[in-house]
Amino acid sequence: MKTSKLLLIALVSLLLLPTVRAGEMVDRLLAEYAKIETVTCQIRRTKEGAIGKIKFLSRVYWTNKGQLHAEGISPVKRRTIADGKRLWQYADGDPKGFSRPIGELSEQMSISLRMVPGTPMDHLLHMKGLPETVLPSDDAADRRIGIQTDTNYVVLLLDSNDRLVGVEFFKTAEMKEKIATYVYSDLTEVVPGTWIPFTHQISTTAGDSLFTETVKVDRYIANKPVAESLFIASSFFDKDIDFVDDFAKIYPE
Repeated sequence: MKTSKLLLIALVSLLLLPTVRAGEMVDRLLAEYAKIETVTCQIRRTKEGAIGKIKFLSRVYWTNKGQLHAEGISPVKRRTIADGKRLWQYADGDPKGFSRPIGELSEQMSISLRMVPGTPMDHLLHMKGLPETVLPSDDAADRRIGIQTDTNYVVLLLDSNDRLVGVEFFKTAEMKEKIATYVYSDLTEVVPGTWIPFTHQISTTAGDSLFTETVKVDRYIANKPVAESLFIASSFFDKDIDFVDDFAKIYPE
């Protein structure tokens, strides 16, 4: 009888987990990242899976005015430039380039322009305004916040200083089947009150396959002037490149 009573109390406690106002933690984190107005950095990625290991290196220049210059150096040379009004992208060897006004980009490409380089904003922007539930802490985090999205149940992991140290994706709110885990470390205060993880460890599951990725961010400079000339597309793309407004026109089936 005593065991049954304890189980009942535990069940009731789970059902009564406090729900904070919609978007409270996400809004706070986004507000911290919003203190960053410009970024210059280098990003190294190592992806491993069934096909082996691939290493990527890129240099990134970004401003919060919708300006981006991302130069992919390896394994394929690819350049993306946005000047605040329009985006251009071209990879060496492709028959055509891609270009569209920023207002006509896909949601994911728009988010890639809005997110501060090196931050988990690409996840947080998808969760803005959604109800948040405080979950019990565990060995992975001092504080856990659960958020139901249109497709998954997401758990934000925070340390004792409320810094984001991880994000977990589950198929459902039961949290029995994990889809992906993002672990953030090497947290660095790049501007007062804003911490950027310089190391991202990512693991995702697709069927029976496991894929891992390590992201290293370095040479990070925040809130220093970035030359406007970096966002003039005509200075970096060959004038003979034919830019089209649909990737299907570049890579026809």
